[in-house]
Amino acid sequence: MKSSDVPRVALRRAVELCSGIDALGDALNVDGDSLKKWLSGEEEVPQEIFVQAVGLLLESMATRSRRGTPDSNDGGRKENRH
Repeated sequence: MKSSDVPRVALRRAVELCSGIDALGDALNVDGDSLKKWLSGEEEVPQEIFVQAVGLLLESMATRSRRGTPDSNDGGRKENRH
């Protein structure tokens, strides 16, 4: 993968995360036609859009990892050690 493909890959993943181009457009405050041009490689992804898309992806990963992490108040072990 070329480094010039990285912004498009991030946008594709963000489209999946948002369940569609229109929803991602709403999240990034851009129109769907622009997103389609960026995704197809017809136009270069603007730096600020790439940064926003990566932010969405990171936020999603953080949210997902918090849901999968046991509550620290849980105490860990369930069985008696003695």
